[in-house]
Amino acid sequence: MGLPPFLCHWLAASLLFPILSYGGEVFSPMAHLVRKLAVFWPKAQRWCTNCFASTPTDILAMEACLPPLDVLLSNKRRLASLRILGSQPENNPATAPLAQSVQSPSHHRHIPDHRTLLRKNAGSRLPLLLVQPRAPSKNRAHLPLNALPHSMLFLLGPDGLVPLRVTSQHLLAESYRDPPVHHSYLQLSQRCRDLLMEEWKEQAPDSSRYPYPPSRKPHPFRGLNKFDPGRLPQMRSGKGYLRAHLSWDNHDPTTCPRCKEAPETFEHAILSCPSREPARVRHLEAVTNLSPC
Repeated sequence: MGLPPFLCHWLAASLLFPILSYGGEVFSPMAHLVRKLAVFWPKAQRWCTNCFASTPTDILAMEACLPPLDVLLSNKRRLASLRILGSQPENNPATAPLAQSVQSPSHHRHIPDHRTLLRKNAGSRLPLLLVQPRAPSKNRAHLPLNALPHSMLFLLGPDGLVPLRVTSQHLLAESYRDPPVHHSYLQLSQRCRDLLMEEWKEQAPDSSRYPYPPSRKPHPFRGLNKFDPGRLPQMRSGKGYLRAHLSWDNHDPTTCPRCKEAPETFEHAILSCPSREPARVRHLEAVTNLSPC
């Protein structure tokens, strides 16, 4: 009974993460809130994999195919920046107040971005142009909507700010279709996905502890019934029912209880244990290693 693991993964990615990251495109949560979210997110990963509580969180994220929360939040902000930069000012209210330095297929800007509207707001600061990386004085800073696309400048290369080609050309006016641009939205969104994987790999465990590469796509064995695919993440993470998997109640590695010749590791139990040779010949005749490939 219960949801299959691949549905648990789909539910965590499509429902739990949007709730946890609500407003994360613009706002950065406080440190104490991040700690609370960082406690809940491994619980969702453990629910998807059926791993034990002793499983390290960095390995748990790899088995759940769900990146750490800070990596996902950074990627969410980058994608929000691309949506603002690649939208038509006439169609997207978040693009219309941007500074004129933000090049666009349309030069339209909404009138509320005029600086005179800030005069009566004592706590407001004068906005900077998007091309200015630093404020010349403490009284000037980027407006929130200007600061968000400013974080994407490093993806645009040495050409600086250039218009982004929107995905659907029918959203553009006749005179602005197929503009001369250097970057497309789809290319930069793919670059954002590559950056997500690069940041995840920086937090990934050492290959001696966990040899499998990170992936956002659920493993094929997740399509099995409720409990069978839970055994494989336990074995791959090194926290299972095997004798060589150390835990708080098993500190000394012991030999395999079947053959009593070698420590009962994942590779030994699947590939080399003599007592399991008949089952291996019947079910795993073509399997010669447990490498990631």
